[in-house]
Amino acid sequence: MSNGRLYRTEAIVISRRDQGEADRVLRVCTPAGKVDVLAKGARKLRSRKAGHIELFSRSTFVLSRVPNYWDIISQAETIDPHTGLRSDLLRGTYARYAVELLDRFFTEGEGGTAAFDLLDHTLTWLCEEHDLDIVARFYEQHLLGLAGFRPELFRCVARRDEQVPLRIGNVEGSRRPFGFAPERGGALCPDCYDAQKRTPDVMPLSPHALQLLQACQRSSFTDVAARPISPTVHREAERVMHHYITYHLEQDVKAAAFLQQIRHARGVTR
Repeated sequence: MSNGRLYRTEAIVISRRDQGEADRVLRVCTPAGKVDVLAKGARKLRSRKAGHIELFSRSTFVLSRVPNYWDIISQAETIDPHTGLRSDLLRGTYARYAVELLDRFFTEGEGGTAAFDLLDHTLTWLCEEHDLDIVARFYEQHLLGLAGFRPELFRCVARRDEQVPLRIGNVEGSRRPFGFAPERGGALCPDCYDAQKRTPDVMPLSPHALQLLQACQRSSFTDVAARPISPTVHREAERVMHHYITYHLEQDVKAAAFLQQIRHARGVTR
């Protein structure tokens, strides 16, 4: 961003709230970080800004710096409206989940170009992909990595000094589960899980679910999205990541709870 009074930036709208009689305060993700800005007169019927500041839209803003106040949007032009996320309740709820995680894990000014690009790609995938769960799992792993909370999925977190790798191929035949321990920061080998499975917050983690989460960390989205994933594995990976995320946030994620309500209403078990 420029240090002058006027500056231009791309931004993705992650939340909005009314201000005064006709204004809106937008929380946006920009390449320079998360920030709140003011869209004056945006709620007026003839506002030229209204169509360019919709939730989830990616736009170019020209902003005016105001000391000790929100920067004010002078001009706005849509680049990608991500319209499908506002016309489809399910896709829109996944998008709300994505922006809520970013909002919770990053404070004002944090995030940067990597978080901006990740969110932009994720919103595009949520508009286009059939398997929305794989988009969510991929996004979680990469957002957590950017925020400094990436779970350890390749070595046993109970034996860090020994650097014990989690070798999925050696245990699939025996069906021994791995474990997942949020407090320790990641996955447990089968032996450590057996020893700690009665510990509060320690969860079982099947080889297939671990393999999926590992792929989300180390593979491209195209490769991960091409994998056939069973509903059971999807459900397990989601449950483990929800447990991990809420442990670190110390509170539930509202959009995740609403997503469960939608699935229940539609008769979807996952």
